[in-house]
Amino acid sequence: MEKRKYNTEQRKELLLFLISNKNKFLSAEDIEKYAENEKINIGLTTIYRFLNSLEKQGKVRIELKEHTKYYQYIFEECEHHYHLKCKRCGKIIHLDCEEFEELKEHVLKEHGFVIDSKFEIYGLCEKCYKKMEEDKNE
Repeated sequence: MEKRKYNTEQRKELLLFLISNKNKFLSAEDIEKYAENEKINIGLTTIYRFLNSLEKQGKVRIELKEHTKYYQYIFEECEHHYHLKCKRCGKIIHLDCEEFEELKEHVLKEHGFVIDSKFEIYGLCEKCYKKMEEDKNE
């Protein structure tokens, strides 16, 4: 019985880690490294089970990149706005913008396509864009 409680504590720690990194996509391996650094005794298989459970509950957003799944914790407020995602550093910016609501309506009316609330736009954040421009000028 005590082991089950300990497992619950491990999962709480992992959930807090996901929440504190809500603006990033993390792999199971990223989470495993965090657990090792924090001396949380949990294996990769258990981490995958935990992430699969969160996925089934709709509490994480999934991104597949080069055959690896990346997970981002979803807060309720994330269900009602769009996201800008930096391709370089992975930063996510929450976007509440009336113009995007108009775009959503336009796409539905003119193109017969419904954009869901998990819509993401990929590009470069200001910091990465400036760095890219600096690198070009060197």
